[in-house]
Amino acid sequence: PVMSVPRLVALATALAVLVVPATASAGVSTFDRLEVIGTADFRNLTEVCDDGRTVTSRVRITGGHEEEAEDGVTTLDRDYLRVQIQSGCTGIIQVTTNDADFTWSPSLQTASVVGTFTTTTGQTISVDIAWEGTGPIEISQNNTSFPGRSATFVGRERDAVATGTVVLNGKTLVSGSTTNALIESLDDHIVETS
Repeated sequence: PVMSVPRLVALATALAVLVVPATASAGVSTFDRLEVIGTADFRNLTEVCDDGRTVTSRVRITGGHEEEAEDGVTTLDRDYLRVQIQSGCTGIIQVTTNDADFTWSPSLQTASVVGTFTTTTGQTISVDIAWEGTGPIEISQNNTSFPGRSATFVGRERDAVATGTVVLNGKTLVSGSTTNALIESLDDHIVETS
């Protein structure tokens, strides 16, 4: 038997009414966040001050990249560079800038950060640091789930050797390597259903 067009339309409308509430009530939203970080701690550096004194200084470099996406749409994508200098000459300097270029390999075997910027107090800092992974990747994973929401966190970390230069106002503070270094990634994935 052949159905008439009005009966087909009526059947299609009835099915649509049954289907629409089911899909509307099963809305899924996702949130993804990835941060990759390289840290390097250069300790016991010998620094000669402008007045001739020789002092011990320390420089800690953190280079990184962070990105976020909601429902597959990127909402954040930026590199950053954090410089902490404990100088026997100039005191403590702590600055963070997004005026940097951070790169990394997915295996966390290598990473690098390059940036030159001027602080709000007029000091110029240039950083060029490269990391080379030395140890195995250590992975930590945490999964949580409750009605309407599930979250997965994966942290990966690898010891590294960091090599490069840090220059403050034309004076080289760091030129060499440190084993007080690591490369890590923090990866969050959240799914919410309504």
